[in-house]
Amino acid sequence: MYSRGTSGLSTYSRPEKKPSKNQRVKVWCRVRPTANFDTEHIELVPDGKSVNVHQKKESAKGVVNNQILDWSFRLDGIFHNASQDHVFDTVAADIVTSALDGYNGTMMCYGQTGAGKTFTITGATESYKQRGILPRSISQLFREIEERPEYSITVRVSYLEIYNESMVDLLATLPEAINQENGGSMSVAENQYGVYVKGLSCHLTQNEEEALNYLFEGETNRAIAAHSLNAQSSRSHCIFTLYIETRSRVQSNARYTVSKLNFVDLAGSERLSKTKSDGKTQQEAMYINKSLTFLEQVIVALADRRREHIPFRQSKLTHCLKDSIGGNCNTLLIANIWGEKQQLEESVSTLRFATRMMCVASEPSMNEIIDPVVQCKRLEKEIQHLKHELAMHDTLTNRSHITYDTLSEQQRYEIRQQVRRYLEGHLDEIDIINLRQVQGVFDSFKDIYVQMEKDVEERLSQKFTLIDRTDPAAIAAAQQSGLPVTDDGLLVGETDGRKEKEKETKKGKLSRQDTKSPTGGKSVSSPSHSAKGEREVKSPHPSVDRTREEDAATPASSLGGPKTDRTARASTPPSRTTAFDIFKSEKGTELNRILVENKDILASNKKTYTDLARGINHNKIEIDQCRMKLEKLKEERESNGTQYNEEGDIIISEEEFMEVKRLKELKSKYKTDYDNLKNLKAKVQYCQRLVDNCRQKLIQEFDKWYSESFLSQTEDGTTTTSMAAGHGIRPGVLPPFNPNTVPEDEQEKFDRLQMELLMNNPDSAAFFNAQHRTQRRKTYEAAMMQPQPSYRRSPGTPTISIRNRPPNMLQISQ
Repeated sequence: MYSRGTSGLSTYSRPEKKPSKNQRVKVWCRVRPTANFDTEHIELVPDGKSVNVHQKKESAKGVVNNQILDWSFRLDGIFHNASQDHVFDTVAADIVTSALDGYNGTMMCYGQTGAGKTFTITGATESYKQRGILPRSISQLFREIEERPEYSITVRVSYLEIYNESMVDLLATLPEAINQENGGSMSVAENQYGVYVKGLSCHLTQNEEEALNYLFEGETNRAIAAHSLNAQSSRSHCIFTLYIETRSRVQSNARYTVSKLNFVDLAGSERLSKTKSDGKTQQEAMYINKSLTFLEQVIVALADRRREHIPFRQSKLTHCLKDSIGGNCNTLLIANIWGEKQQLEESVSTLRFATRMMCVASEPSMNEIIDPVVQCKRLEKEIQHLKHELAMHDTLTNRSHITYDTLSEQQRYEIRQQVRRYLEGHLDEIDIINLRQVQGVFDSFKDIYVQMEKDVEERLSQKFTLIDRTDPAAIAAAQQSGLPVTDDGLLVGETDGRKEKEKETKKGKLSRQDTKSPTGGKSVSSPSHSAKGEREVKSPHPSVDRTREEDAATPASSLGGPKTDRTARASTPPSRTTAFDIFKSEKGTELNRILVENKDILASNKKTYTDLARGINHNKIEIDQCRMKLEKLKEERESNGTQYNEEGDIIISEEEFMEVKRLKELKSKYKTDYDNLKNLKAKVQYCQRLVDNCRQKLIQEFDKWYSESFLSQTEDGTTTTSMAAGHGIRPGVLPPFNPNTVPEDEQEKFDRLQMELLMNNPDSAAFFNAQHRTQRRKTYEAAMMQPQPSYRRSPGTPTISIRNRPPNMLQISQ
């Protein structure tokens, strides 16, 4: 675990090879500012990432003393005398931004009691400038939510405290949390989305002020006690969680992202032999040290990739942080140390824990969820929209009563009869109605073909004996039985079979000598071929009655095919296609003109967009060619020897200079054209929506005009409102309420003046409003908890009595 280098420093070596920088937990160290910084034993390396600790040998441990005296720790960075805003901008800003994109994040502080963990996470609640990572993260989160109007983002908060291995909801004192049914004590559970705490209240927040209000409410309920190292020492572990759900307003709502931000303020570790704690403080310290020991065991197990079991369930703290340490989470650890000589051992222990945390692998991934309910609703809506599109298409093509549902048995039977008549030659063509009808026709063709094969095989098996030509035994057996075998050896039949074949051949010749029928493609069993008296050959399928043939010759009514009326009457309305042309030339002239103009504008913009895209692609090719030429010129210059001028700059040839200048111009043109392309793309999309709206408006107006002109001639009986008719406000209606006319009391004036002063720093308004709201609520609760004064009635004062007093509770009989 430890090795001593040549320089005399003992380097702490981790059990596994440290992962790459972008695949492990980030660890930073923050040194508590102090006037007594131990420069003799603690050395901060100028690179800003290393800490060297030198200890003196303790003589009290005896002669045989293998104590390691020199340590060297290398972390991701060190904060020494750093401000709160510098700490937040360096380590937390990117994690908060990535949470809106669906990545989990965890920020925790570890260290001894009094090292500044709570100050780093929460900060000083009474000072706006000294606020910590958590309030700044809330402010940045809602600021970025306002900058993303295309997303609907929901934020919920929870505040959990683990005190002596018991979980406490710090927001349970709120009225909305009291009304919730927690169902008893809280417990840690797991599901497919991660770890959660049963019974922990989650509160919806609409803005920064509400979130800060929940934070300050939880801070007032934390377990804090005086300690020898800290006057306000946190005696529990606290986890403040922001649950973020992001849905797109412009894309499908079935796919959305969820994430959570954990801010973990661990309780401080301490050495009981040094602090001399007793009583309740000693018991709290034992629970704290026990849970931190389990946390370190989990960290060591996660760092060892050979371990199959990770002991997360040893404590409530490790179980709650199961999906927050490494894995697919952006995890950050800030190791807080106290740079004084008396706290040197605790500082070494904290830095050793930090280096172990650096071994934990972390590969953040987006938490994307597909809502099955929303997706089903979206697909149903899309199916309904497609049906409407088909109905509109059928309306424009004068096809009414078209159905696109699954074919019924009656429809399948009618389709089968149409196919039979088509094969027999009694039907010239089959009308195409929809895709399901086409599939039904092909299914009928297949069924008839299979049935014909079976019938042919059955007829041949009755007249012939099939013999396999490759089987000599079968051929010899047939010859012994007296059956003549043909040359090919396939069919062996009787003389009546040959005569039947000759008759069919002669009949085919006679049929070909007949005159051709006007309807080509008819079968031999057609009535026109049997008019000369030849013997009619039977079809494999028996023909149907004349009445059924006439019924099957027309499209089935159940399929909704277009009905043609050859004897149209004069009162019949024109088809929708003809009526649509009439509408566009009369009442819908203006709408049609606007639609045509918009379509011309859209076509022009699309052409410009295409030309610009081609130009950008051509420019990109030129940039690549110019880069290749520059690389070639650079290689030639380096092979010939690089020359420098008096100032030490590299001398290049005129050709290379012209190529550099040309490359710069091409890049500038590429950037300008690309920006124009993005603007033009938005313009094309807008024009496309405009054309769609105009087309839909034209069709709606046409349907209304067609119904009024040919289908129904009813007048519109709707009435307008009084305001639309210009009669002003109706009698009895009160004028609108003006809040500016209400006088202000003293408290409202104070709040207004305070808000005007806070406008000098608008970002601090939500912070102070949440703080004042929490203080006012606490003051109100304290006032309500006070005993109310009781007044004694003086002798001789009359009392009030109520006759027939109603009961306090009504009895309901079953």
